[in-house]
Amino acid sequence: MSTTPAGPVKPRLWLSTRKPKKNEIVVVRAQVMHAMETGLRKRSSGELIPRRIIDRFDCSFNGTPVLSWRLDTAVSVNPYLEFRFRATQAGELKMTWSDEAGDRLEATEAIEIIETM
Repeated sequence: MSTTPAGPVKPRLWLSTRKPKKNEIVVVRAQVMHAMETGLRKRSSGELIPRRIIDRFDCSFNGTPVLSWRLDTAVSVNPYLEFRFRATQAGELKMTWSDEAGDRLEATEAIEIIETM
């Protein structure tokens, strides 16, 4: 995954709400910084840049799978993804990006259900 002098780059996350009502749909937008090298580009020396792409994204809520996505070379640099899930209970939304080199990046968000009268 991408790094800066301060360490690994954290994914950019946006949730429509972190405190939904029970059974409310929550929109999640996530973007991770990654070069997504296809192995088809060349350096100025003519040498091929080795292939290195994120090939898997998994999301779970309280350990239950919400979304599993297998990426391929047609995905652009810094992959962005938007999905929705129904919040039926409070818990932890966990997202994991994995690349072909075995590097992983994880992000979690706490979801708190608001009781309505």
